[in-house]
Amino acid sequence: MDMHSLENADVCLRVSEDGSAVAVVDRARGTEWGIVPSSRRVRLAGETSDCPLPAGEVSRRDGAVVASHGSGDHRVEYEWRLHRDCVEVSVRAGAGVAEVALPGAFSPVEGGDWEIAVPSYQGCLIRRSREPWGTETGRGGHGGFSMAMVGVLGERSSLLVAHESSANWRARYGEDAQGLYAYFVHQPCPVDGWKGAAVRTYPADRGLTSVCRRYRRVVQARGEWRSWAEKIERKPSLKNLFGALMAFVGYNRTDEIDYLASARALKAYGFDRVFYFPLRMCHYSLDFRMGGDEPTWHTDRALADLHDIGGVFLGPWAWTVEGIDDGSERMDAIFRERDGERVGGWTMDDNRWFRVCPAYQIAHMKERLATDMEEMDWLHFDVNASIPPSPCTSGRHALHGNRPIGSLEDVELNRQLMSPGTVGDRVVSSEGFSDAFCCEYDIGTTKLMPVQDGDGSKMPVPMTMLVFHDCCVHDWWELQNYNALAEWPLWKTPIGTGIHGTGLPRLKAAIDALYACPPNLFPFGKQYGWVDNPGGATKPFTVRLEDRPVREAMAAALPVAKLHGRLGMLDLEEFGLLSDDRYVQTSRFSDGTRIIANLSDKPAEIDGVGMVSGHSWREAPG
Repeated sequence: MDMHSLENADVCLRVSEDGSAVAVVDRARGTEWGIVPSSRRVRLAGETSDCPLPAGEVSRRDGAVVASHGSGDHRVEYEWRLHRDCVEVSVRAGAGVAEVALPGAFSPVEGGDWEIAVPSYQGCLIRRSREPWGTETGRGGHGGFSMAMVGVLGERSSLLVAHESSANWRARYGEDAQGLYAYFVHQPCPVDGWKGAAVRTYPADRGLTSVCRRYRRVVQARGEWRSWAEKIERKPSLKNLFGALMAFVGYNRTDEIDYLASARALKAYGFDRVFYFPLRMCHYSLDFRMGGDEPTWHTDRALADLHDIGGVFLGPWAWTVEGIDDGSERMDAIFRERDGERVGGWTMDDNRWFRVCPAYQIAHMKERLATDMEEMDWLHFDVNASIPPSPCTSGRHALHGNRPIGSLEDVELNRQLMSPGTVGDRVVSSEGFSDAFCCEYDIGTTKLMPVQDGDGSKMPVPMTMLVFHDCCVHDWWELQNYNALAEWPLWKTPIGTGIHGTGLPRLKAAIDALYACPPNLFPFGKQYGWVDNPGGATKPFTVRLEDRPVREAMAAALPVAKLHGRLGMLDLEEFGLLSDDRYVQTSRFSDGTRIIANLSDKPAEIDGVGMVSGHSWREAPG
């Protein structure tokens, strides 16, 4: 088959005459990567399923190889360009194209065993299970991609596939008859069109660490990475984060708990610094109930008393992303719109929320931080880093010029919301780890624990921390605390990548020690659970410091907090697997500290290490 090619000393691109076959050759490592034909897919407007990309025509234009498929409104055009160390492919298409593979799934042409690394939660390393499965996901949140990349790990080398855009893409991954696959599909934004629809492929050395470290260099080169030292220069309060305990204390207001006495007891136990949240509900209205209770709101006096303990840092629930329609002009004027309709959000009990335009979230947060949130030391934004970026097409929003904004501008406005220009000298957290926000916020959330009865074919691994450890914290979701709560039990992800929920404190401690991240407790407070299912009716429950699960969790958390105080600002330079089942893992930090953790509930004998008990961690000689 005749091929069009672009090449330099390190990388070669080959595209067949009809554009159906594409290969990237890693000359330095002697590996060729080809796109799996079955993954070259396109979905036309109005259709509910996709179809194979038709054969096309290939030409040369301005130093690029251009492959055109289809015609008219169904035309898809890929433009391939060669850079010094990578191959870039961009796509644009006609008005009749709803989404297209960008560019498809790569696999090693030489075959053999290969794995994929996908940034779901903190990351997941996946090897063949010989059972077909597959999933599709967006960016951020529970199960979404925390970084805009995938890795294909061959026997001799690896390939990093990095999307260039912060929005308008989804990712597919799984296993079929051809083997494992992971690739992006791109969708045009109704405002931005195909802007940003580009992917780069970077040859890399063998293994997970190599792929993640290559992506680290990519985001650094883009200016999308900011070190702790740089962040602390902008926000000196960040110094208090290292060695701290993250303490969720519930959404519900209650007089049943002595918060001051409980916080003093937690300090006396040995937690020198504690980041408590939420102490107030920073929302557009407090006219709703959760399990029959009012939203949390501590008085000025109560906040001052907690601060007087020392080492106590207080945060609200910054629920700016959506609001309830209370019939007022104020709320009607700020809701996000799409095609003339409000965009729906959360539901709970008898209430429904609607999404708020990000420009108005910024204005709201600035106003609140100058008034009733002024004494707060840090902020937890609800799902700003979780929900996929989307347009606001309202023509009556003066804060974005009465013009539509696209998904890319939505990302920029959320960055502004979480930036020092809005929050001042305050630590910032948000539900969902997303690399799009790592320069601005300091803590992203949602992690997985490995299943305890699995075959190790889908294993959570610290991909985010291999890229961002000396830039961001990857915390647990607020109700994935070390202490077990009957109202928030454990459950497996649908595709078996891991388990969610509260409890298993020794396992969570082992993961956090391995990653050198802070521990997370629900030490006391009041919260709601679900009567039947999420989004429905709620019921309240109370947690107290003397509860047995809390005491067990405190014992597991304290050594992890102290470890984070030593290692939290350092670079996580290397990660490895020490057992065939992949449950025994190791990490090495830039000061030479090495951590070994057994994420199984069974003991393991490791060569050169000895016996490692189940759900445990230890420091080892570097």
